[in-house]
Amino acid sequence: MIPSGRVLVSIRRLCVLLLLSATILSLSCSAKRRAEDIDFPTEPPGLVVSSHPAASRAGLQVLRQGGNAVDAAVATGLALGVVDPFNSGIGGGGFVLVRLSDGTVFAIDGREKAPAAASRGMFVKDGSYDPALSREGPLAVGVPGILAAYEKALELAGSRSLGELVEPAVSLAENGFPLDRYGLSRYERAIEALRRDAPSARIYFRSDGSPLREGDFLEQPDLAETYRRIGKEGSDYFYRGEFARRLAAFMEAKGGLITLADMRNYRAVVREPVVGSYRDYTVFGMPPPSSGGVHVIQILNLLEVSRILEGRSGWDSHSVLWTSRFMSRAFEDRALYLGDSDFIPVPVDRLTSKAYAEEIVTGMMKRKAAPAVVSDSDGAARPEGGHTTSFIVLDRARNVVAVNQTVNLNYGAKITLSGTGVILNNEMDDFSAQPGTPNAFGLVGSEANAIEAGKRPLSSMSPTIVVKDARPVMALGGAGGPAIITAVLQVMVNALDLGMDLPQAMSHPRFHHQYLPDMLIVEQDTSLVRELEEAGKGLQMVTRDHIGVVNAIAWSEREKAYVGVSDPRARESSAWLRLREEGP
Repeated sequence: MIPSGRVLVSIRRLCVLLLLSATILSLSCSAKRRAEDIDFPTEPPGLVVSSHPAASRAGLQVLRQGGNAVDAAVATGLALGVVDPFNSGIGGGGFVLVRLSDGTVFAIDGREKAPAAASRGMFVKDGSYDPALSREGPLAVGVPGILAAYEKALELAGSRSLGELVEPAVSLAENGFPLDRYGLSRYERAIEALRRDAPSARIYFRSDGSPLREGDFLEQPDLAETYRRIGKEGSDYFYRGEFARRLAAFMEAKGGLITLADMRNYRAVVREPVVGSYRDYTVFGMPPPSSGGVHVIQILNLLEVSRILEGRSGWDSHSVLWTSRFMSRAFEDRALYLGDSDFIPVPVDRLTSKAYAEEIVTGMMKRKAAPAVVSDSDGAARPEGGHTTSFIVLDRARNVVAVNQTVNLNYGAKITLSGTGVILNNEMDDFSAQPGTPNAFGLVGSEANAIEAGKRPLSSMSPTIVVKDARPVMALGGAGGPAIITAVLQVMVNALDLGMDLPQAMSHPRFHHQYLPDMLIVEQDTSLVRELEEAGKGLQMVTRDHIGVVNAIAWSEREKAYVGVSDPRARESSAWLRLREEGP
């Protein structure tokens, strides 16, 4: 018998690898390549964009078999839980934003929840916040929610059963898949923590105890069996059955807080989406506990009211500096007002109103011009890439789904629940464990995001759908902690304002400001960095290799088709397919 998680490379596996490579070549492209360079089928069933080709193929397979965008999104998300365990999986949570072709929009909240026994000071020792408690180990785990969100999406608008849609993920987990460079880079950052957790070590190391290498096939038989049971029993297996009992027993033995009652009481919530207007477009986003929907729309309002992009064909120091101030103000409001709206009143309507944007811009214009940038502070906190994943699905009928799902930090709490193959999240770190104290992403929060029993922590995940003339023109989401908000925003602005096609909009250098620490973070584009440095003094600047990872689709007037691009900052290629039409 092959030990659980053992990694084998055999002649059979090499044959599978060759077939896999050929499939990726025929269905994928780099974000820097143009759509016309790809040989598409004459009548494609739709479009799937994710951060892993195998997951995109799982969704595409469902579309080919007649499933709709919701069905394909569930299949894609489940597959990502196998091939991207460092980013997401059923041990975590997420948001599902759906727009049907008749204009109906669903915002499904599958965010994790604090256990009933959670308390405000659970991560405070001797009067100070102890980050180790909220980032690794059983106390860091929130009640997972993404599986409930999938099931709710299928209930509202799906056409296939969960049992059918889990099959591609079962196959990937059982037969294995090759570890690529991106996956290996994420794995290498967590090797020591995974080695300390015995169930994780059995999966993520070779049988001789040595670390995985690029090209190794990762087999996850325990996860395959978990998915198989979910396919047969639905979410009852996970929330009320054997999985829930295993999790509750583990928590009791290891000093965690999640109980069987916490699992049984979990429900995904259908919320009203956040809706805004930007020029001639209608923008749909997730409401709290996501901060993404609110602040993407808020910053768009500030750009529209200030008119700083009018007449510009690209970013320059003036527009970057003003936009960075708008980003900073949005993140200041995030720290002050945002939290779980089931627990505290969140002034969504005010924050997303044009009047509030006018008020902010008027106040800024009365003061001095936007501060310029002079220094490079290498020791400063910088937003990390990854840590979550996004994917977009569009079907032939123009139903569109944007999903963000996560286990929070790399491999979550660095715990695999024994016998299940499921990585557990460390989402409790997204609460304000001690108001005013930064979390792992450098974000601060107030009482609005303080820990309470049953509360959902604030998130930066930003699944977004843009509509014009009653038809979708763009759908996107991102990864990268707080940089999700600003990366999604910039891809939108690049495409909608600056005339870039989607590959250009995706690969263009980005910048980020999150209020605290008070600094501008810029990707290493030499010309822009030099221009910012020469603009004067006032604001610290740091540079980094990349800011955020985005997946998106958009209507291309030139192509007369929808095109999809996965961010080149993550992987060199991703599976995507366009839907050819006569007009948007």
